[in-house]
This record gives sequence, structure tokens and C-alpha cells, in this order.
Amino acid sequence: METTHFSHLIKKSMRLPFLLITSLFTTMMLAACSQQQEKKEDDRKNIVFFDSIEPSAINQGNNLKIEARFSECGEWGGHKEDIIITLKEDKRFYATYKIFPFNCDSLDYYYANEKIAPVFTKTILLNDTSKKSIINYIQRLMESKITEKFPGHAGNFFSVVNSDSTFFIQVYDRKEFDIKSFKQLITELIK
Repeated sequence: METTHFSHLIKKSMRLPFLLITSLFTTMMLAACSQQQEKKEDDRKNIVFFDSIEPSAINQGNNLKIEARFSECGEWGGHKEDIIITLKEDKRFYATYKIFPFNCDSLDYYYANEKIAPVFTKTILLNDTSKKSIINYIQRLMESKITEKFPGHAGNFFSVVNSDSTFFIQVYDRKEFDIKSFKQLITELIK
């Protein structure tokens, strides 16, 4: 009888670790699922900016322009790069990246000449990852705007503006951060 009572106690004591391990495993799985769901929601929040562009705006010139003007020639400027983001008829977003030349030895021709043809053009379809890269760049540019210091006559110019000018960020300074930030965006988009 003592053996039966003892074996019953052993069985009970073995149930406790089993229940504890099972409970711990279940809790960890629920937490992981919850974190994964929160990450998906956060990722979706990061690209919701693109949802605000109305599909009825197709072919209405409703776009977002990201521009960078560099200062290789000091106060006379330098080359320009831009990205035009548009919503096309297939209701998907595309980004067209262009690089425009600038020659410091021919300032009369290049300075303020808006008719110069790009030396490089590439159009890409934006996926959620590339949309997130654009949003992250805009956030970095906003942070940079807060610490912007006027560079005098020679600085780099970065801007993001939509076609109706209801969204507009412009930074003019000499910070290396802005150059790296723009190059990071280009690298993430044009792989």
C-alpha cells in the first residue's frame, strides 16, 4: 500500500514539471505570435503614407518628388538626382530615378539649366520594402531639418515635396549625414 501511495506521489510530482513546461511553451508561443503581429502592424503603419494617394489621382500629376542637389562646384552647385514616385494606371506605385550631369568648367551651360537630359534613368515598381525605405528616408530628412544649420553659399540641398505642395520638407546644409542618408535610399531602391 505504501508503494502505491508513493508511486501516486511520483506521478503527481511529474505532472507539475510537465504542466509547467507546457504552460511556459504556450506562453512563449503566444508572445512570439503577438510580437510578429505587432511587427506586421508596425510595418503596415510605415507604408500607410502611400495609401493616402487617391487612385482617382492617376494621370492627374499627383506624385511625390525626392530631390538632391550636391555642391561639387561650391557655391555654384553640382549635379542633381531625383526620384519621382507616381501611381500608374495599374494602381501600383513606381519610382523613376534620374541623375543629371553638371560640369564645373561649363557653369554657363549647366547652372540653372532645367533642360539638361539625365545621364541615368531607371524606373522601378515599389514593393512594401521599397516603400518603407522611402518612409524611413523622409523620417531621417525630418530629423535632419530639426538640426539644420545654414551653410552660407555652398551646401547640399535635399527635398521631398508632393505635386500639390501640401507635403514639403527641405534641408540645405553641409552635413555628411544627409548625403549618406540619400545614398542609402538609392542603394535600397536601386539594388
